[in-house]
Amino acid sequence: MSYELVWEPDGVIKEFSGVVSAREFIEAVENVQGDYRFDDVRYVINDFLAVTKHELSEDVLTEVAVLQYGAYASNPNCRIVFVTTDQELAARIRNTPAVAGLISYQTEVFPTVSTARDWLEAQPQLHLMSNVMGFRIN
Repeated sequence: MSYELVWEPDGVIKEFSGVVSAREFIEAVENVQGDYRFDDVRYVINDFLAVTKHELSEDVLTEVAVLQYGAYASNPNCRIVFVTTDQELAARIRNTPAVAGLISYQTEVFPTVSTARDWLEAQPQLHLMSNVMGFRIN
């Protein structure tokens, strides 16, 4: 496995390393979203700083956007952050969900974990109502 999940009081960090396959990345998303703690998290940090190679194509990110779109119904109060210095990957992360029309969670990309945490700390707490029962009050 090329990732480790580190659960924190307000969120989770997915620490990736080495070679990250498309299947492993999608599995990591599914493992976090399927965990009972996910309904209460404020953030998910995807740390790619120790990654040497990855398979995060537009198709993979579109599949992840679909998963996030569904998860947004049970927890609309989460933000997604990627930490990478790979500019090509950063551009793909920023552009793919919008092109696919699947925007759900606010997603940002930062070059370090500390800048990601600083940004998260500066964001207002979201207090959106879950849409699990088929309705949402905005």
